[in-house]
Amino acid sequence: MKLHIVYDNNAAEGYRAHWGFACVVDGQERVLFDTGMDPAVLQFNMEHAGIDPASIDKVVLSHDHDDHRDGLPYVSAHNTRAELFILPTFGPVARELAGQLRIREVTEPCEISPGMHSTGPVEGVAWEQALALETEKGIVLVTGCSHPGVDKLIEKARPFGDLHAVLGGFHGSDKLEA
Repeated sequence: MKLHIVYDNNAAEGYRAHWGFACVVDGQERVLFDTGMDPAVLQFNMEHAGIDPASIDKVVLSHDHDDHRDGLPYVSAHNTRAELFILPTFGPVARELAGQLRIREVTEPCEISPGMHSTGPVEGVAWEQALALETEKGIVLVTGCSHPGVDKLIEKARPFGDLHAVLGGFHGSDKLEA
């Protein structure tokens, strides 16, 4: 499994930085987790990484905030076959941005793709889901913002295996409990 960060507040050389987050996970299928805020920045960075939006099999949006969902039109304009995993708490904007993507509402933990799982909805300031990746060293948990708290997202990922690492957004890190 390989993970490419294609959108972040900080960028590697050759990439553009912008508020938000997105990463592409290559396993048995190609999964895009979040899409950042600006479709043009997502396009530039995905092109720089050599990732064709038509090659995306699944899209998972962590939560319904613009800096994690508003890059979606770049993908939906070039891909009509991917499945979009969102929470029932998402409003009409995300559904409109989805274009022709097939929407699947995530109401409980589920498999997104072999070796990749949604934690299911986690309640917080903003309802959120995270992506649990099965690796040889254990679960790598990819978060959007961690609004409910990193500890709550980690707890929801425990059924998938022992935790190895956590990456992504950590707005909720102030909610950690020992």
